[in-house]
Amino acid sequence: MKTIIVLLVWFITLSSCTTEIVSLDTGSLDIKVTIGPLCPTEPCNRPADDIKKVYESYSFVLTNAATKSVILEQKLSYNGTNGAFKSNNLAVGEYEMNINPSNIFTKRGFPKTVKIEKDKTTSLEIDIDTGIR
Repeated sequence: MKTIIVLLVWFITLSSCTTEIVSLDTGSLDIKVTIGPLCPTEPCNRPADDIKKVYESYSFVLTNAATKSVILEQKLSYNGTNGAFKSNNLAVGEYEMNINPSNIFTKRGFPKTVKIEKDKTTSLEIDIDTGIR
């Protein structure tokens, strides 16, 4: 009988420990991207669909600054005016942000260090020079 009670107490103790939920501290990243020039002369009369394709050909890669492991790779979305990159629920910490495709013009400002803080949104504005002149 004592053995059954000991086993029952042991089982209750173990099961109560496994129901604990651990939540990570998180923050958000919100990036506005402008790409240009898109034509060698102004005004630029490219169709809106062509401009959308230019923006959506770029993606951002976030890596953990300490481990260098890729956390997120996401393509830009185009809202009719500029590009946007948004990510919620990123673990608090320091990240390295890079851009694809990488060329002589995009390499100037990359990689960038981005710090995510608890319950805050880190906002950035990035200009990508296409080199079209």
